[in-house]
Amino acid sequence: MSRELIIALLLGFPSLSLINGAVLMRNLKNFIRETPRIETDQDLSRFRRIVKQQMFSALLQIFFLGTPVFILSFGMKTDILGFSDVLFVVVPNSVVILFGLLMKNLEKKGQSITSSSPELKNEIEHMIYSWKKKAIPDWK
Repeated sequence: MSRELIIALLLGFPSLSLINGAVLMRNLKNFIRETPRIETDQDLSRFRRIVKQQMFSALLQIFFLGTPVFILSFGMKTDILGFSDVLFVVVPNSVVILFGLLMKNLEKKGQSITSSSPELKNEIEHMIYSWKKKAIPDWK
């Protein structure tokens, strides 16, 4: 494996992470703009899809951010990369983490969505709890 390929992989995974984050942000932003309150079963169904997408994409983000660490370890162990090449992981991952922090307010808006219907409100609260506390959705 060449140094160039390893560096491309080190930079590629955070790039995929930024793309994933941008898609998530756009989808959540559009949902919040179009649906400030959940009042119908269709709204609830769309919210369920958005939350599920957010949760599974968060797992994907872990993969995108964690994989470069293993690639860097391989590169250093085989003497293809040196200590200064750690920057190829630290800098891009820092950019991704900063982007995620900027997205946090939007996520909080999504997690504060509500409904005037008591039965929808209970289901919404359950989804939001899962979104905040669990790795994968626990609803159908």
